[in-house]
Amino acid sequence: MWCAIVAIILYLSSILCISPILLKTQLNEKSKTNKNLFFLTALIAIIFHFLSLNSLFSQLFTESPFSLAEIGSLISLIMAFLATVAMYFKVKTLWLLIPIVYCFAVINLILQTVLATNINSLLVQDIGLFIHVGLALFAYALCFMTMLYAIQLFWLDRNLKRKKLSFSPVIPPLMTVERHFFRLMITGEFLLTLALISGCIYFPNFMEEQNIQKATFSFLAWLVFAFALAGHWKLNWRGKKMIIYSISAMILLTIAYFGSRMMFEVV
Repeated sequence: MWCAIVAIILYLSSILCISPILLKTQLNEKSKTNKNLFFLTALIAIIFHFLSLNSLFSQLFTESPFSLAEIGSLISLIMAFLATVAMYFKVKTLWLLIPIVYCFAVINLILQTVLATNINSLLVQDIGLFIHVGLALFAYALCFMTMLYAIQLFWLDRNLKRKKLSFSPVIPPLMTVERHFFRLMITGEFLLTLALISGCIYFPNFMEEQNIQKATFSFLAWLVFAFALAGHWKLNWRGKKMIIYSISAMILLTIAYFGSRMMFEVV
């Protein structure tokens, strides 16, 4: 519990460190100091977030149950880690999204701490099922980041057309954001494909009644992403159409992952 509380405080501190940078129109020495402090607090927050999930990791190879909130917290940890590493390596299109990613982590940490609703899990030394779960978590995290990029694209495009966007070094070029958006979508779709295939192979009752909702909505999300990518490749779709498809697919994927308490359940 204390690790979760420390992680929450540090995530919020990281957001406070980055806020002045987002509001400035130019970077200076103070901004560089804030960036260093941001990376330091973010890194420590991720470490404490990981430690707060120690009970989940200790249960991966036991028959003990873990909560749905813990699964959400693990996904948010993956997102926070990937986003922070990407920012460290100068992926500038994440500056506007990182507060959202960290707020998502904070919300999940709070839910993880206060909720005690459990679902059954059985990964008892089953490497195939472990791979399926890992792929599913990373696919969801990347697809969620794709949706955030879609929202950022919409916001940038709208403000540029209305000439309401002032110059700032942390405001990424529209074409760069779009390029990263499509790369994330392709990667997320690839991982989702592997997750579905591994589920069919390693999940004993993947298509049975108790898991049909998860399987159906996951496949529908996969179809929407695939349709959007095919439209972009063949018909050069972009803009609002791609944003609508990505958000719609993410809604379907969220219903698949969290709309049923049957996630990760093996009967």
